[in-house]
Amino acid sequence: MGSSASDKYDLAESDLKSFTRSSIRTKVMLALMDKDMTASDLEKAMIIRTSTILHSIKDLMESNLVYKTAQGYALTNVGRMQALMLGELVNTIIVLNDHRNFWLSHDMSGIPQDIQKKISLLGQSELIRDSPETPLRSLEYFIQELLRSRNVFGVSPNTLTGYADTIAEVVENGADVELILTAPVLKIVVSENRDMLSKLLNHENFKLYRIDRDVRVAFTVTDSLLNLGLFRHDGSYDLGSDLICKGEGAVKWGRLLFEYYRNASVRLDNI
Repeated sequence: MGSSASDKYDLAESDLKSFTRSSIRTKVMLALMDKDMTASDLEKAMIIRTSTILHSIKDLMESNLVYKTAQGYALTNVGRMQALMLGELVNTIIVLNDHRNFWLSHDMSGIPQDIQKKISLLGQSELIRDSPETPLRSLEYFIQELLRSRNVFGVSPNTLTGYADTIAEVVENGADVELILTAPVLKIVVSENRDMLSKLLNHENFKLYRIDRDVRVAFTVTDSLLNLGLFRHDGSYDLGSDLICKGEGAVKWGRLLFEYYRNASVRLDNI
């Protein structure tokens, strides 16, 4: 039988406590991830007295996490792997805290756990909310970003006003577009835009997929950003709040999520 979560924690408890017990020890490990550093280098980077840093380095060396080099101090193989995991944990906590209410108030079931684990990639994020003064702010921002994009990968469990026309314009402008629609949404889109959709399917730069299952997340990945929307816990879609995530990490995360849904979809050559 496999070990329980409690048993596994017992095996790692001493190391975990060493990180939480000493912030300086943890900061030294994170600082050494990029390059070897002397105690003086670490003092400048961390703004902590050299004597305090050397005390933590001594502990790290005794734990075989750091060793002395001609250039100063460096992480051992085990130290580097632990530092990588620490860095990812720190980034994950920051991402969750930056938009804590967003994550707490929405249904996360549409994001597989193995992709949730990589949520630290969403470090450059901004929450765009509608307001009484700007009721369509999130939608307008979304459409403007689409029109500027050369690559568009989207998953949609709902329909948006103007979305079909925008996609048609993006495709006609030469962008590569792949869309995954749920069966109910596809039925609506076909009934309202059959001629347009048939024309788009003749373009090599447009691919359409149908997914025959419930999807609890709506998102679009472009060249430079991820636009992420989620459902509320009561089952309604939150049309007025979009999380905009920028940078290579966000695009990578979004593409992973898109590939997950594409693998569960059927490509359509005609309608």
